Amino acid sequence: MSTTSNDTRRAERLLRWYPPAWRECYGEEFVDHLEQEFADRPIDFGRSVNVACKGLVTRVGDAGLSNTGVNPSGQARAALGTSFALIALMVIVMLDLWSRAMGAWSSRTYHPLPVDASTGVLTAAMGFLLLVLAAVVSVVVLCAARQIVRGRARRLIGPSLLASVSGVFLLYAARIFPSLLAPYIHGAHGFPGTRLSDPGQVIANLATVTWELTQRWVAPWNQGISPLPTAQSIIDDCVPLAMFAFGIALAMLIRRVELPRVSQRLVFPAVVLQSTLAAVFFLAYMAWSVFGGPSNFEYFFPESRWLGQVYLVLLGLVPLLAVRSGLLARRYQPQRKPNHIEIIGSGGTAQIS
Repeated sequence: MSTTSNDTRRAERLLRWYPPAWRECYGEEFVDHLEQEFADRPIDFGRSVNVACKGLVTRVGDAGLSNTGVNPSGQARAALGTSFALIALMVIVMLDLWSRAMGAWSSRTYHPLPVDASTGVLTAAMGFLLLVLAAVVSVVVLCAARQIVRGRARRLIGPSLLASVSGVFLLYAARIFPSLLAPYIHGAHGFPGTRLSDPGQVIANLATVTWELTQRWVAPWNQGISPLPTAQSIIDDCVPLAMFAFGIALAMLIRRVELPRVSQRLVFPAVVLQSTLAAVFFLAYMAWSVFGGPSNFEYFFPESRWLGQVYLVLLGLVPLLAVRSGLLARRYQPQRKPNHIEIIGSGGTAQIS
């Protein structure tokens, strides 16, 4: 009994490499199979590595990034959650790149047409992407709140706590945004006033404030920034991690909340829209860089050119992964079959499709 119990515990530990959905479907068979393997070969390091690798591949598929998904009907949700988490990881960098491009454009008197066009596309893509992300967050939060009120909150507790903690941290880190924007609104101390009749100046002022805020978050160890208190430096450096944690929490909630039928139909279009806007932003920023947007070939900021290039590589990978996730979701999306009516009468059979 002791040997059998130990084998069962070993098999259950190896089972944890696989996602919950896989464990629910195949867990018992998997444990029985491993117990038989342990009886024949008690020690096999290669077997453990093989199980771990296949479990990780299955988890990647369960996240919507490969064609090994356990739950084909949930691939669209997995794709939406994965694309949201990936874009959440890079959205702060995207805001910083946009604000820098917009600031460089507004500070010049001569605007070549390619720079004007690429800067405009950057602004539009960034604005629409933020609207889409905000819409996804709003729908998920409302659905989660409704599910909690109805007493079905057990599966939502962990992701909701993670989303709340990371969201509060992000709000705390961004608490100085209103104070940075206030001088531009009032036009005090020589700052250009913000007037709704001049949308270009409004966007330029907003870009300046956004750059002042996001530059602290994307520049590790405060490169090129005036010395800050240690506590504030730690908070600033943790903002990207908090944003990624928030994206992971929302991705988990997207998989678990009960969505209305109307929202379910919009899941796949939301994946396509997110990935498309992220790809358009990346291509527009590359065009902005090529056609003379940055000065002295500063793709990110002059204190750390290599970091800017790393961010650009990651920024290019995000839409590629999101597109792959969406294509896999499309493959698993159930196809509507036409109605088939068969009428049997005395004169024969009539079929209507």
